[in-house]
Amino acid sequence: MNLLAFLPILSLMMFVHEFGHFLTARLFGITVLEFGFGLPPRLWGFKRNGVIYSINWIPFGAFVKMLGEEDPTAPGSFASKARGVRAIVLAAGSAMNFLLAVVAFSLVYIV
Repeated sequence: MNLLAFLPILSLMMFVHEFGHFLTARLFGITVLEFGFGLPPRLWGFKRNGVIYSINWIPFGAFVKMLGEEDPTAPGSFASKARGVRAIVLAAGSAMNFLLAVVAFSLVYIV
C-alpha cells in the first residue's frame, strides 16, 4: 500500500522539479523543444508556441528537452548562454522542490 502512495508523490516531485527548469529556461530565452510528463514513447501531446507538451506511456518521471544542450552554436540554445544563466536554470529544479516542500508542510500545518 505504501508503494501506491509513494509513486504519485514522487511523480509530482519530478514534475515540479522539471517545471522549474522549464520556467527558468523560457524566462532566459532558451528554446525549449519539449516538456514531458512520464517517459517516452509519447502517448499524447500538443504543440503550443513551439513547445511540445506531452504525456508519455511510462507514467513515472518528467523531462525538459532544450535546444542545444551540448551545442553552443545554435541561437537560443542552453549551451550558448552564460555560465550564470545555465547555473540558474539547473538550480531551478531544486529550488522548486524546496518550494513544494514549504507549500506541502504549510498545508499540513493549516489542516
